[in-house]
Amino acid sequence: MLVARAVMAGAGLVSLPVVYQRLGSREFGVWVLLCSLMGVLSLVDLGLGSALVREVAEAVGGAQHTRLPALLALGLAWAVFVGLLALVGSVVCWPSLVGLLHLGEMAGETWQATLWLALGLLFSGIEMPWRSILEGTQRYTEIAWITGIAAVLGAGLAILIMRLGGGLAALAGTAAATSAIRTVSMAVTARRCHPLLAPSIRAIRRSDLRFVRGYGLRVQVSSAASAVNTELDRLVLGSFFGPVTTGSFDVGSRLLNLLRLPPGVVLIALFPVAVAGATRNGPDWLDRFYLITTKYVAFFVASGAAALVVCADPLVRLWLGHEVALAAASIAILAPSYALNLAAGAATIVTRAEGRPGRETRYVLMSVVLNVALTIPLLQLLGPVGVPLSTALAVMLSTGYFLAHFHRVTRRPIEPLLRAMVPPIAAAVIAGAIGCLMAPHLPDGPGRMAAGLAVLCRSWLTLLVAAALLVAIGFVDARDWRRLLALLRNRKQYVATTTQTKSGVR
Repeated sequence: MLVARAVMAGAGLVSLPVVYQRLGSREFGVWVLLCSLMGVLSLVDLGLGSALVREVAEAVGGAQHTRLPALLALGLAWAVFVGLLALVGSVVCWPSLVGLLHLGEMAGETWQATLWLALGLLFSGIEMPWRSILEGTQRYTEIAWITGIAAVLGAGLAILIMRLGGGLAALAGTAAATSAIRTVSMAVTARRCHPLLAPSIRAIRRSDLRFVRGYGLRVQVSSAASAVNTELDRLVLGSFFGPVTTGSFDVGSRLLNLLRLPPGVVLIALFPVAVAGATRNGPDWLDRFYLITTKYVAFFVASGAAALVVCADPLVRLWLGHEVALAAASIAILAPSYALNLAAGAATIVTRAEGRPGRETRYVLMSVVLNVALTIPLLQLLGPVGVPLSTALAVMLSTGYFLAHFHRVTRRPIEPLLRAMVPPIAAAVIAGAIGCLMAPHLPDGPGRMAAGLAVLCRSWLTLLVAAALLVAIGFVDARDWRRLLALLRNRKQYVATTTQTKSGVR
């Protein structure tokens, strides 16, 4: 999965500069806004994505679940409904979108692109139950091959279309075609690997609807709120400043995904592991799993965020070949908040594994309220930079609240969590400060070559300082490296090492 996500990220890194240069900053900004709108709609899944993975994983862990075929059928039916809703909504709301997105003479081609993207959304929704089967049974090799090949194919088609002179509509058409190919591949693979796990509309009962209304809707609220935080910045910038500013922000946002890539893959993979492990081994195992996973995720994301802050400007210049001020500023502002939020990912896994997703609902709603409340004042005070700053503040405050609330309601002591998170965060802050102070004295200059050298020098300095501090205080040792290698090589071996570890962070 990590290799597949790296391939996906690499495909995006290669294709985006071509798309950006061929479309131009304004048309690229419109593309970003359209993708943001579809991204919001893609998260309206009634929480069925998480619910299905959990149900399949519990079945793998030995629990009996007769409602699984019904939930798979509900997932398919809801995906079709959301896809059709996107198509109808595009028709009904189009006049308003033309004015909101400042489309002007681009309205015609943008309309065609919107229809293609809505069709792609339909295909992606149909993929969800089939992917859930593969995730819940931990068939990550199959998922990795499908997503990796689809990413390379999509990037190749996008580059080809741009080279041939295509515009927004053609680009959206390639995205829809890639979604269709990925969905068909996922469905065929799931049927081949697990022929007994299949949707059944006849199996749907009222109890299944009640389950979705209980567990699923709590996850849905969290997903919807997360979508607001993820996409609100783009939509606000597009409404107040136009597509060009939105495109500049999106460049920085895409580079930030480099920070989220490895821990995101690990957290996705560990959700069914947590469900199956807790089913077999009980709550004590889940507590150890939570602390150890938090420790490793915090170790990675804190150091990675520090490196991104120090390297923000040359990283953008290396990618696009020229400076984009808002992109670099967005990276520096958002990276620390993203790191803290990712470090709390293990707590989110535990809440869902225990069947209590409502614990995270309150904090994501708090994040949305804070974000909305801070956006306009900070925007008026600081301009476009105020938009990502409001998101960063909202995410950090709400994540801190969530961790405190989670430990209070579950009666878990907070001290082990602090021992897992505070050292890597403190080391990252010190390393980032040293990196920023040393940056003017390190190699840099105009052109991609100089920017690449600057990124290399700054990032290695920052990461080495952070690692040296953590080794010096004994936060990581040889046993930690062995456990991390076990996680990358074999999830079962990782579960075994977690089970054998004494209670606590170590």
